[in-house]
Amino acid sequence: SNVSGILIEIEDAPYLATRGLGLVDAVSGALVNASYDKESKQQVFIESDDSSVLSAFKKFPSFKRVLTVGTIISDASKPSVDEIKEFAHVVMVTRGSLVKVNGFFLTGFTNLVENLHAANLSVHVGPLKNEFTNFGFDYFADPMVEIATYSAALVVDGIVTEFPATATTYFMQGAHAVIRRRT
Repeated sequence: SNVSGILIEIEDAPYLATRGLGLVDAVSGALVNASYDKESKQQVFIESDDSSVLSAFKKFPSFKRVLTVGTIISDASKPSVDEIKEFAHVVMVTRGSLVKVNGFFLTGFTNLVENLHAANLSVHVGPLKNEFTNFGFDYFADPMVEIATYSAALVVDGIVTEFPATATTYFMQGAHAVIRRRT
């Protein structure tokens, strides 16, 4: 298979559990039945904004647990990071949590990636889109430049995009893809 892994996003599991729908049990059961708990070639990412959901998947050491932070944050205190490490391997943040913007221009980067990496947590950013209205002017309305910012300048560990062909082109051709598009 050309697929390097799967990402399962679990939302509203505590609410659904009150309605008799054991989403965590259903997902973990399906993954075990498909032998993903023993899989070594394909990574399994379990993503949720709920720490109890992620904690329930601790019994599967091969699964990467991803905490989604949907609000914009620019830093994470040591106690917060230590708490996150108890139930997650990866932190998924929005673009606004990593770059400082003023009047649609990038003015700098936050320390979030550096702080999370120092705690041995991976950082993913997303979702990235190709629409021009989502870019700071510094990106020249070019999604390749935005990907380069996160992957090369900020050194994030993962990018979630709604346009995987764009990301694939960048990672296969690297900076050459950006330079060719700029000339």
